[in-house]
Amino acid sequence: MNADPKRVVAWVLIFTVPVSAAAVLAGFLLVLPLETLQQIATRHFAAVVGLPLAALLAAFVVVALRHTAGPMKFEGFGFKFEGGAGQVILWVICFLAIAAAIRLLWSVE
Repeated sequence: MNADPKRVVAWVLIFTVPVSAAAVLAGFLLVLPLETLQQIATRHFAAVVGLPLAALLAAFVVVALRHTAGPMKFEGFGFKFEGGAGQVILWVICFLAIAAAIRLLWSVE
């Protein structure tokens, strides 16, 4: 069996990145006291909850558009992106727009 190196690297990343992120999060949860975590979550709710949800919502928009409209092409700012690059650029634009909306609408004390 002849495995394509790009495919092997992609699968390794697909498995190792979430596991590494979970390990780091578990480390924070084990090391920091519960009161400290509650204070961080309360004071920085937009960053702790809002930005991860913005990333998921942006991913949902990109996946939904990809599913309904087919392969993506993006032209703007003198650049032309197709395929995966178009999806990444669209995700970045969606994420930044949602994050900017959170920043504008969130009352900062």
